[in-house]
Amino acid sequence: MGYTGVRYTMAKTWFETQLSQALSAGRKRDYRKAVTILENLAARGYAENGDRASGGHPELYLYLARSYHALGNFARAVAYARLYLELRPDDGSGWFFLGRTYLASGTVHRAVFALRTSLEKNPESVDARALLGMAYLKAKKPIIARAVFEEALERDPDNPRLNEGYRNALFIEAIRTYKRGDAEQARQMLTFLINNDIDGVVPRLYLAHTLRDLGYLPEALGEYENAALFSPEDEVLPWYRVAVLLEMGRAPEAHALMAELGAAVEGASAVSPEVVNTTIIRTHLESGQWAKAAQAARVHIRNYGPSAQVHALMGEAQRNLGNVEAAVNHFNRALELDREHPEPYYGILMVFKSERDWEGLCGVANRAERAGCDPALINYYRTLCRANMDTDPAVLLPELQEAVLQIGADPELMEALARTYFRVGLFDLSVGWYDKVLQLEQGNEDAWLGYIASLEQLDDTARRLEAYRGYLALWGDNSGIRRDLVNFLEENEQWEDAADQLEILLGQFPSSGIERQLALYRRKAGQYRKAAILYRSLLRETPDDRSLLSSLVYCLDRMGETESARKLMQSANKAFKPTADSLLIEGRLCVRAKDYQAALVIFRKVVDRFPKDTRGWEEVAHVYDLQGVPEMAATFRQKARDTLNSGKKKKK
Repeated sequence: MGYTGVRYTMAKTWFETQLSQALSAGRKRDYRKAVTILENLAARGYAENGDRASGGHPELYLYLARSYHALGNFARAVAYARLYLELRPDDGSGWFFLGRTYLASGTVHRAVFALRTSLEKNPESVDARALLGMAYLKAKKPIIARAVFEEALERDPDNPRLNEGYRNALFIEAIRTYKRGDAEQARQMLTFLINNDIDGVVPRLYLAHTLRDLGYLPEALGEYENAALFSPEDEVLPWYRVAVLLEMGRAPEAHALMAELGAAVEGASAVSPEVVNTTIIRTHLESGQWAKAAQAARVHIRNYGPSAQVHALMGEAQRNLGNVEAAVNHFNRALELDREHPEPYYGILMVFKSERDWEGLCGVANRAERAGCDPALINYYRTLCRANMDTDPAVLLPELQEAVLQIGADPELMEALARTYFRVGLFDLSVGWYDKVLQLEQGNEDAWLGYIASLEQLDDTARRLEAYRGYLALWGDNSGIRRDLVNFLEENEQWEDAADQLEILLGQFPSSGIERQLALYRRKAGQYRKAAILYRSLLRETPDDRSLLSSLVYCLDRMGETESARKLMQSANKAFKPTADSLLIEGRLCVRAKDYQAALVIFRKVVDRFPKDTRGWEEVAHVYDLQGVPEMAATFRQKARDTLNSGKKKKK
């Protein structure tokens, strides 16, 4: 027979074919298809046990981690990356991908740990160094980030990503250097950055600040003009030019520029650099530029000394930045410098209110009253204090109702009213008022918690679930609330959602207990592949756990892998002393595979070894029913009844 032109190659195994299809799907960005194939392979045991042609293939878990990362499911990506690292703890790439996912999900401290471990395993990885540098930047550690980028650039000096990361780290460090008072060092760093494509309004503005502090006024003026070119609509930047022109003695030009800004003055001596700098601070505050306002105030105090007005403005900037202690210190300093004007007390009152320090707020209100602050406003703050302390809610309720009626839609008063309604047991009213607060202040965490608690009392399942999700969308790191959501979903048998939430907790707090609970939820949700993968992982730690083994076998059977489940159970019964339950499971799998003779052999083992267990006789009867032998079935059912009755007589 002549050559037919057929090309002969070694046939691929089923596993190789499936893996090839999964990788092909991944290359085509069809990650859902890739995940389906990969999870099926992992559930069948190929990740750990392999096939006849080779050993285990733990890389399946790594492919799954990368696929889920691409799909944006970071919790599951973390879970699979950790499974991979349990099998390959010394693989730097596994730690790299785990760190990448942690970084993408915002879990920066875990990302740093994973990426540092990756570099320990593979010190030559430029990608790991680049990502570690980014992680340190996100962790607000620019000095360490810069050092990491410098190390990486020694290995790959032309890498554009590394150079960009290095420049970003250097820029943040330059700003901090300037704020520490080292204007010359900051000037050098900013000049380097601008010459290397880190340019824009902020670099130019800070370079101008450094030049001005160093006394290079013409150069500073030029840089303020350059900054304005990047942001021509900024209302503050021209005022910096006014201040520098005045400092240079060029008052006519300064006055002309002020006229353009709509702030013309009469007489050359009517304005000073100090007044202009105060205007700069105010304009920053009016524009909501809190950090710039604080920096301008800091420079003003350094150049012109303490001022009650500027300290008060600095306090307001720090309050809006969330720097509580600094804000209170500056407001108090303003009061020390000018005791005739009590206005800084209003800022202190707002700080204590935002911090929910009700006892402290009460004390400040007393001092503010003595200083001559508005009595109506003082009464408002005292009402809030009483509402959030241990005042009798029945006494407090009419006062709050009247206050809300008089003042209107004030979120703090409305929240206090909602809380009081909750305390007196009027949950339908507390829900409504908490809802109104959230419509005004979606970021009010205490209102969210009160809203959830009220819905729990009303047993409002639908809105409570929506509230949990709304809260966790804003505060996803609150593990206590997420655990409450898991319990709520379990109570309502919403197994898949419960599993997804528990998976997030597992990424935050890895433990075999959570993993086992997750496996149970996946099984109850009918997600047998995912459950089987988890049960295999758990069995690595406790291979003699019969409950885990039974659950894995159940999942395999439900996946249509009855024969695999049967072989697994058979092997387990040979490796460990079999129990009645384990033999019954093996026998039932034989029945599902329609191997009735093998099933009868196993069920008779149950009868012989566990004669008081009626289930063996009942299963034998069931097999004979399936074989169409009713007489034998009836005989063995009678044996089961006799065994049961015999046991009852002995108990008597």
